[in-house]
This record gives sequence, structure tokens and C-alpha cells, in this order.
Amino acid sequence: MKKVVITGGVGSGKSKVLKYLKDNCNCKIIRADDIAKKLMIPGEKCYFDIIKAFPDKTLVREEVESGLSLEEDAVQADNKSDYPPFDKKKLSELVFASDKGRGIVNSIVHPAVKEYVLEDVAGEDKKGSYDYYFFEVALAIEEGYDKLFDETWFIYASRSTRCERLKRTRGYSEGRIDEIMSSQLSDEEYKAHCTHTINNDGNIEDLYNNISHILHCD
Repeated sequence: MKKVVITGGVGSGKSKVLKYLKDNCNCKIIRADDIAKKLMIPGEKCYFDIIKAFPDKTLVREEVESGLSLEEDAVQADNKSDYPPFDKKKLSELVFASDKGRGIVNSIVHPAVKEYVLEDVAGEDKKGSYDYYFFEVALAIEEGYDKLFDETWFIYASRSTRCERLKRTRGYSEGRIDEIMSSQLSDEEYKAHCTHTINNDGNIEDLYNNISHILHCD
């Protein structure tokens, strides 16, 4: 089973690449964002670790009722759903408002995601059901996944193309786009660490041809 990391800046079109791979390969696909959300649901370890890290913040959607305690040792397997979920807006504001807040959350979530992924990869490799294992993660280089997987694919699109996509599909402002892009690696840094660069600055047919070429070379 070939293990491949899919990475690239915000708005580069990684989802389109994943859709092609899902439709054309015998593969398993997982996304770092999906795993992080799973590990942050009420009752999971990251949920409590984040709450404990910000005792002066109210990050959950509603007040805890029925005398429930937001302490990890108070959780029972059958009552996790009783704990209130994070208020996504408040959590997002905390992460994007300061480097310190973002750093604390990342220091909790990223190691947990890595542990989950590496265990999942090992399990799938042992079962031998798939030809490919694709893992999509924005911080592939920063978190060292390029050294843990067989290949790393960088999905490239120009800044102007990415900005247009983010405004059209997500309604992001120029300020929000600049804030996110400035926190990510440059194209040159991505390319220096990646096995393949897939150009997604053109039409969908060109993108699919680029992916197909890499798969056939493998």
C-alpha cells in the first residue's frame, strides 16, 4: 500500500484532487480536519484538554447542565453526548485572534491527529485492502508527515486563483484570506519538500490529466 500525503495552501483545490482519487483508485482517504473534529467532539480527550487550557474562556455552546463536570475523569462512555459542543465561532476567534491561542490549540490537537493517523495507516497496511492511502493535511511539512509517508503531493494554484475561489465558495474577505495565507508556507517551501507538484491553476481536465500521469508513473 503506497502512503501519500496531499497538501497545499488554502483554496488550492485539494478536495477536487481527493474526489478524483476516490473515483479512480482503490484507496482510503482521510483528512486531517475531519480527524481533528472527531477528536474534539464532547467527551474526547482533546475536548477536555482545550477547555482546561483556557480556563478563563467560555468555549462551549451552552452552560453545562445537570451538574455535569467538564473533567476528563467524570466522563462515562454512555454520557458523552451530554456535554455541550464547542461554540465554533468562539473557538475560531480564539485560534485566529492570537498566535498564542493558535499555538496552544495546535499543541493539543496536532499530536493527537498524528497518533490517530499513524495507527490507522499501520492497521490498513497490515490488512492490505487498499493500493493507496491518501492523507490530506495542510501542515504536512510543518508536522513532518513528508518524512513519514512514501510520497508528498503539493497541490498548486496561483494566489489570484485561490483568492477568487475562496471569495466565491466560502465568502472570505481579502483580510481573512491574507491572514490565512500569511500563516502558511510559500509555494517554494512546499515544492522543496514534495515528491510531486500537481498544477490546479487550469481547468478540471488538465488537473485530472496531471493526477493520472503521476499515478501511471507509479
